[in-house]
Amino acid sequence: MKKNIQVFIDPPSHHFLQDRLFSSEKTRYAGDDLMAPHIYLRNYLEQQGIEVHTADLLPEQSNHHLNLYISFGLFRDYKRLKRRPDVILSAFFIFESPVVEPSIYRNVARLQDNFRRVFTWSDSASLLPFTKIPLNSRQFFWPQSFDQVHEPIWSRRDRKFLVMINANKLPRLYWHELYTERMRAVAHFSQHGEIDLYGIGWNEPSWRLGRTRIPYTFIRLYRYGLTHWQKIKPDPLLEAARRVYKGKAESKSNTLGNYAFALCFENSVLKGWITEKIFDCFFAGTIPVYLGAPDIEEYIPADCYIDMRKFSDYSSLEKFLKSLSASEIDGFRLRAREFLASSRYESFTKRAFANRFRQIIREDAEVNLDPPQ
Repeated sequence: MKKNIQVFIDPPSHHFLQDRLFSSEKTRYAGDDLMAPHIYLRNYLEQQGIEVHTADLLPEQSNHHLNLYISFGLFRDYKRLKRRPDVILSAFFIFESPVVEPSIYRNVARLQDNFRRVFTWSDSASLLPFTKIPLNSRQFFWPQSFDQVHEPIWSRRDRKFLVMINANKLPRLYWHELYTERMRAVAHFSQHGEIDLYGIGWNEPSWRLGRTRIPYTFIRLYRYGLTHWQKIKPDPLLEAARRVYKGKAESKSNTLGNYAFALCFENSVLKGWITEKIFDCFFAGTIPVYLGAPDIEEYIPADCYIDMRKFSDYSSLEKFLKSLSASEIDGFRLRAREFLASSRYESFTKRAFANRFRQIIREDAEVNLDPPQ
């Protein structure tokens, strides 16, 4: 073992404690191989002689190792850990959008004072409305689970028109959010049954995301009352969504592969906020109608997707989609496939994410590891 180093990671949610962050077992909280980047990271570091666990498995007492603590969103124990001579608070990765988890951004001052480095997907100026103070951070890219297209799915030719795969959720903040815009898009295309909707929770009231101090018992009572109120006064957007709702997508890739186009809206409009959604479409050979990061073309060629910002409304989008010829549709698909095989995609790979940890370990433990392959 190299210098008796161990890495302990606090996951973004308690659902992934007890090393479930590195489990390939599919749950409602993890889509198609969503844990693959974390499994790859753990395998890479263990091949280099470094044990990796979730932070709840960090021993209470010194274990004669140099323990690097890294958080992906939870930060409950950092004050106690900072006092331990065998623990270094190496990094905090901000994985979540501020419209979903604003509490993280309100705590930026504490994070910067206690962690050696903070990683974000954006820049200080773009996040200032949420942090209120300048953020001194390093950039990282949301790591993707796959390196190439899903060939049998990508090759499908007989496809339906349009799909959206999203859970029925609402944001904690409404600043530049896109949850409600997704519902408006579905409402338009549902008028003539031209879209299929997949995801969880569409038969219930929308679930508001983010941490709250309200006891769960009161939340349940509120949702119970809201369910009955909506039977008396239905939400028109939810009613429209339910008309085209097809249930949970057991496999996102397989479901996407049944359609030519997919509404691919991030949860907010923020510079650099590029999650797995657009890549899921590329892997399945589905053309994404994208709305989200305003700088998307800096990372992904603009001819790989359809930019929703170019259309004044959903009627003009619909007209454009239906006007595309088979050869034009194939052009989008092929260019996306070429992008995935290019050097421009490298920043979003599991290897690039693991390389961030290689750099952290070199700086904090003064140990050089082999590059991830």
